[in-house]
Amino acid sequence: MTDEPRPADTDLIRSVWEEARDLVKRLEGSTVVRFAVQAGDTRIEIERGAAAAPAAGGVAPPPFVTAPAVETAAEAEADGRHPILAPLVGTFYGAPQPGADPFVKEGDIVDVGQTVGIVEAMKLMNQVQADQAGKVSAILVEDGQWVEFEQALVLLEPLGEE
Repeated sequence: MTDEPRPADTDLIRSVWEEARDLVKRLEGSTVVRFAVQAGDTRIEIERGAAAAPAAGGVAPPPFVTAPAVETAAEAEADGRHPILAPLVGTFYGAPQPGADPFVKEGDIVDVGQTVGIVEAMKLMNQVQADQAGKVSAILVEDGQWVEFEQALVLLEPLGEE
């Protein structure tokens, strides 16, 4: 056995996250404070209602709270726009590094596979890519904002429709 990290199985991780999310919803209103979900080598532990302990340097991690989105994915789809969703829970960044130009701005045209942002989770930077081409009509989250799995981040207007 080697100490080298293995590539993550994204389907397995997504499955575990979906299961954990469903469990959290089912446990709302219960007295359960901590539980864990495991599939293969992937394990997720969730603790509810505990105050976040400060990290090294005395800075507390961001709270697990999101600001309400200006528009929901369902509202966007109803008027013909396509939402680009967060692939996982984490912190959204709209630029490759602090002070750099953003990946996209409202009005930009994006191609399939183009990076529109980054979601940082567990110190890993995960690119968020457009799954269809379109014109950026709205960026729904702010730089550094905590996002949830499948939360709408960017709205695209289909190309050819003005």
